[in-house]
Order: sequence, then C-alpha cells, then structure tokens
Amino acid sequence: LTERPFRTIAMKLMLWLRALIFWFLFCITIICYGIVLFVCIPFTSKEGRYAIVKKWCRTVISLMRTICGVRYEITGMDKVPATGPVILLSKHQSGWETLAFFALVPRRLSYIYKRELHRLPIFGWGLASLGMFSVDRSEGRTAFERMKREVPDFFAHGWALVLFPEGTRTAPGASVKYKTGGVRLAIATNAPIVPIALNSGECWPKHSFLLYPGVIKVVFGDPISPEGKTPHELNEEVRDRKSGSAG
Repeated sequence: LTERPFRTIAMKLMLWLRALIFWFLFCITIICYGIVLFVCIPFTSKEGRYAIVKKWCRTVISLMRTICGVRYEITGMDKVPATGPVILLSKHQSGWETLAFFALVPRRLSYIYKRELHRLPIFGWGLASLGMFSVDRSEGRTAFERMKREVPDFFAHGWALVLFPEGTRTAPGASVKYKTGGVRLAIATNAPIVPIALNSGECWPKHSFLLYPGVIKVVFGDPISPEGKTPHELNEEVRDRKSGSAG
C-alpha cells in the first residue's frame, strides 16, 4: 500500500527531470542553429537556410524521442504529391506537428503564420529569412485577397502550404468549428487538399511544460479535389476524413 504512492512520485519526478533536460537542450540547439543560420544568411539561398532549419527540427524531434520517450508513427505520407500545388490541412494539438512536418515531410513547406512572430529573438529572425508566407494582422480581410494573388507563385516555386483549420491547439477529442481560410484558398487556386489527423496532444498537451512518453500517430489522408465544391462542403469532407483516424 505504501509502495504505490512512492512509485507515482518517482514517475512524476522523472517526467520533470526529463522535461528539464529536454528544454535545456532545446534552448541550446536553437541558439547554436540560430548562430549558424545568421552566419550563413549572406552566403546561402532560401533553400539552404530551409535545410538548416529542417536539420534543427529533426534534432528537436530526436531529442523528444530520446529524452522524453515521445515516438511517432506516420501513415500515408506518400499521399503528399511530390510536385505541384497542394495544401496540407492538419489537426493541431501541440507544437510537435509544427516541428515534425518541417522535419519529416519531403516537400518544402510554407506555414501561413502571423508576421508578428518575426519579432521573436533568434526564432523569429530565422523564420523571417526562409521566405514563407506571413500575414500581417493589420491587413484584415485584404489578407486573403493577397493570398489568392501570391500563393500560386509559391506553388510555382515548389512550395506546399500547411494550415491548421482549427486555428489553435485543440485538446485530443475536442471538437471546434473549422476556419474556412484553407478550403477557400484551395478552391481559389484549385489546389488539392491532403487532410492530416494526429494525436500529438496526448504526449505534449497545450501549455504543458511536461512531455509524456507515448506514440504520436499521424495519418495522411487521400488528396481531396476542391473542384465543384463549396467551402462548407469541402470543410466537412476534410473533417470527415480526419475523424477517427488518429484521435
């Protein structure tokens, strides 16, 4: 009877110790890779800088696995077209997927993100150097019109786009209304959508310092054509393809 509480305490202490080690090394790696990136900016292309950041993301994912026991299983990544326009619409449960997609998907990815992130020291400066698609909050509704004009050029240069239609990190099992920006962009550019389901929040909950050992399952679905569909119909199809796939 007395052994169980001690075992529980020991497990919690181990979680905290592993998290402390991970976050310490995370900070070290972001500083080291950040210095390398800044030194290389005058001498490298955007593709070269992307490769540096991709390597950093792989390093962090590896640290999560080695130190915290956060493993992953990926199914269907071959469904992402090797070339041509494509929009990846993914569930969003933690920071894991923002790193893992960058590290593991064999396409040059552009997240559509808020330009305010460029103000963050080191991380934001490196992000700004990659040439991905950023949106200024002050643009308001005109931001989508600019996306429709400029995204085809991104596709023409080999980028694939990643959006999180939930809009924010959502706990596993929770249901929120999907934002329509991703599907409207797919319709406007006639780009196929690859839906992605995952359960990363079970290992790295929102706002959590602790990372819990386990297996993150990621499922890439079959591409969905936007042709002849309304934003509502396309959003519902994306949601249906994700439901039940990986939590």
